[in-house]
Amino acid sequence: YKKSGNVCVSNNIPYIPKNAYATNYGFECYGGYKKTGSSCIKINIPANAYAYGSSWKCNSGYKKTGISCTKKITIPPNAYAYGSSWKCNSGYIKIDNSCIEDDTIYLAGSGTGFAATSDGHIVTNYHVIKGCTQVAVHDQGKSFITTIITQDPKSDLAILKSDLKPSIIYPLSTDLYLSDEIYSAGYPFGRFRASVNVNRGIVSALTGPDDDISKFQIDAGLNPGNSGGPIVDKMGNALGVAVAKLDEEYALEEYGAIPELFNFAVNSMMVISLFRSQGIELPEKNITELSLQERSKLFNEGTFYLSCGMTFAQYGKMEKTNKVMFTREVVFKNYEGN
Repeated sequence: YKKSGNVCVSNNIPYIPKNAYATNYGFECYGGYKKTGSSCIKINIPANAYAYGSSWKCNSGYKKTGISCTKKITIPPNAYAYGSSWKCNSGYIKIDNSCIEDDTIYLAGSGTGFAATSDGHIVTNYHVIKGCTQVAVHDQGKSFITTIITQDPKSDLAILKSDLKPSIIYPLSTDLYLSDEIYSAGYPFGRFRASVNVNRGIVSALTGPDDDISKFQIDAGLNPGNSGGPIVDKMGNALGVAVAKLDEEYALEEYGAIPELFNFAVNSMMVISLFRSQGIELPEKNITELSLQERSKLFNEGTFYLSCGMTFAQYGKMEKTNKVMFTREVVFKNYEGN
């Protein structure tokens, strides 16, 4: 029937099929059924779903995937969808249903440092410790977590301190002479060995690039990992701190040639000023030449491997800077938790 004014008159429907009801324009199937010709057939409602008109919808907490309902994934902060589940972003670890920051310390880079006082003050470059979550100094199989006493990014210097008490130290000297014989000591290429690596050369120029008086040029070999190591005279004094070599690409572009033996050190006068700014007393410089045995002892016992540790989240941040670090593959291969 259909409404006509105040009465109901026949709708002239000859047949209302099973599981249907009459409407003004014919018939409609009940929920869970769909109209097929002049009949209503039951629709297939998958698990975790309910009938909705002539179709179906997924229950709360589920989503429609083809002809079925799958559980909705609740992705926590610092995570991303992965298949039918989720994974934590780099730098985070899965704990129950959340991602928390991975506070594991990974060995991300290294450098060299040297003892300047018997109290254990270690001199190195600022760029060696820049961005590190933790810096450790290594000596005879032991590692000591350091504290940064002061740093000077402009001069690229830093002074560290730990519980390590060195048996021998490098006095600082500003007696810099052109062509004077010098030695560079350090741990190149991030390799920690029982014996330090030493190269011999001369003072090639009393200033650095663009006549920078805070630096001087040497021809003794420097490689990644040597940064922060001492540049030493025959008396065992540290004349400077190994800092960099002339960039080959820059030199090729500017001068049309690949540089040879253009390595640089920060002048010890800058290091002395940094110590004085902290009121730290320094020992007197040596005035007599060391024997070969004495020099060997100084290199081995006064020069230290420094490790730069980072959380993975911090490593990700520092990757976007110009800091020299190990590759991700090396970081995980050489994992060290301190």
